[in-house]
Amino acid sequence: MTRLAFAFILITSAAIGQDPYRFEIKGAVDTTIFLANYYGEKLYYADTAYSDSNGKFSFKSVPEQEEGKYAVVIPGPKFFELIIADGEEIEMSTDTSDLTGNMKVVKSNNNKIMYDYVKYLGGKKSEREILVKSLEENEGKPEKTAKIKEDYNKLNDEVIAYQKDLYTNNQAQFAAKEIFMSVDPVVPEELREDREAGYYWFKRHYFDHIDLKDERIVRTPVYHTKLVNFLNNTLLQDPDTIIPALDKLVSELDEESEVFKYTVHYTTYNYETSKIMGLDEVFVHMVDTYYKSGKAYWMDDEKLNNIIEKADSKRKTLIGKKCPSLTLADSLENWISIYKDIQTDYVVLFFYDPDCGHCKKETPKLVEFYNNYEGDDLAIYAVSSENGSKWKEFVKKNEMNFYNTSIPQKAFEDAQYATSLITSGKTNYESLKYQETFDIFSTPKVFVLDKERIIRAKDIGVEQLVEFLERFKERDKEEESSN
Repeated sequence: MTRLAFAFILITSAAIGQDPYRFEIKGAVDTTIFLANYYGEKLYYADTAYSDSNGKFSFKSVPEQEEGKYAVVIPGPKFFELIIADGEEIEMSTDTSDLTGNMKVVKSNNNKIMYDYVKYLGGKKSEREILVKSLEENEGKPEKTAKIKEDYNKLNDEVIAYQKDLYTNNQAQFAAKEIFMSVDPVVPEELREDREAGYYWFKRHYFDHIDLKDERIVRTPVYHTKLVNFLNNTLLQDPDTIIPALDKLVSELDEESEVFKYTVHYTTYNYETSKIMGLDEVFVHMVDTYYKSGKAYWMDDEKLNNIIEKADSKRKTLIGKKCPSLTLADSLENWISIYKDIQTDYVVLFFYDPDCGHCKKETPKLVEFYNNYEGDDLAIYAVSSENGSKWKEFVKKNEMNFYNTSIPQKAFEDAQYATSLITSGKTNYESLKYQETFDIFSTPKVFVLDKERIIRAKDIGVEQLVEFLERFKERDKEEESSN
């Protein structure tokens, strides 16, 4: 069962009577009971009732467009899940000692299907645990472990067969559809030997068991789980693979549906917050394709403008893009350009703050890396957010034999002076606004540029520089030899 995680509260009242959803919970008497609906992985309070002295209570019906998986929540909090779908009346009873285990479904085909399935899985889980324990006990005994693994695979096949039969025999019931949603398509036997062909088949057919036209799928955690697995585990984690796969998925959705809204919104959030280098390109693509185009009908103007601005702040520094111009001053106010004044094959940009605790830890590592670096094909261009004595002391203390730069304080204080720096050609607007240009909202931040000042890596740790540089050099050599 899903963990209890409630969000935004919306409560209305309901009383015992002719309401279509009727319950009895022994042990939950004279108390407030909540009905909560799933939206994605989270539960949201939707209605409230008050149990009588026998633990009986009821809820009013929900609109057809809000059908899906729900939960009844009692003080504790404790809860049990149920399906509200297909216009069914529901009558269920249980007790507080084990809400799910002691559940009796008096009326509702959907919930009979669901709780029979829960009971079936409970039995198979016990069998699985026995096999796992046996596998551990027989480690190092190939013949025995081979038999145990065979039994394990057989058990898994039995569960899948049960799920498929359940769906085949109950296709009109939403509970059967929800269970079948979790079943992965099986790669044809003739493709299993070819790993690449099998992968592409599985990717194309990943959503075969999900009716993407059914609005109710967003009101169950199963679709959310499947979507997350598709985005983060099934697809190869590079923009060239992810973007066309996402566009194909979204093209199959009704643009005015909740499924479209949920899929686009969650996918955008997923890549906006991704920690994997380069996947911010997917976020920018999502914003350009579905938000700027006016398809995000659920967004108000303020939120829409905010997300577009965020995408715009990232697009200049995507992997594979030419690095924005950067010309800043050293402590003697010599203006140093990464394009005009540095001729090395590779440049590491290091943005930091002398007061930043993480920067204080990473900077000595960067110094050690550079001091031990063999060759003269690399330069480090360090940019401090502070431009006074703290900066100079930090550079001296850490023996930073880099291009050490910052923006002179006068450029912040005197707009006319800042303008003169730009008009005289000493620097440019992008450089004086480097925090916006390079999307620097936390420090330290590292970029690796090649000879053409193409961004090859970013947001990596100092300890990863050796690995990345070696990889780039090897790739560059291969490209040179092929040309």
